[in-house]
Amino acid sequence: MMVYVPLPHTRAAALRDGDTPSALAGHAATASLRRALDLTPDDEEGDYAALNAAGVAALDGLVGERRLVLAAEVADAQVADHRGPSGEVEVTGLTWAQVRSLFADEEVAGPAVRAAAGAASGVALEQAYDLPAVAALADAHDLLWFAPEELDALG
Repeated sequence: MMVYVPLPHTRAAALRDGDTPSALAGHAATASLRRALDLTPDDEEGDYAALNAAGVAALDGLVGERRLVLAAEVADAQVADHRGPSGEVEVTGLTWAQVRSLFADEEVAGPAVRAAAGAASGVALEQAYDLPAVAALADAHDLLWFAPEELDALG
């Protein structure tokens, strides 16, 4: 199962360096997310929606101008489904070896990321989607793909 885990750069670096957190919040293309979006089990839009949810979740409490989301392939047994409409899950025992890619904002998105983070911090995920600053960020800037080896360049 692919999960998308929003993490600050420092926590991602600690994971890479061997720290294994007991549990992390993430998002996945769960049955609940698919039902909420009227998607079939094979529809690839589920993963895109889970990544988008993780990107919005990464805004809450963000320090800096760049969101970071880890895409990790994990065993089903590592995932507890919270059955939320945004694919909310809890991942246990995540290791860096399971991280397949990173998603982060490009540097030019900094002002939009700061504005969205300021608006979304402390706001429930379902409400954060509708905030003008979050919508403006989503409309103007996609999270970009990076290889796990590029983590240090994203800090």
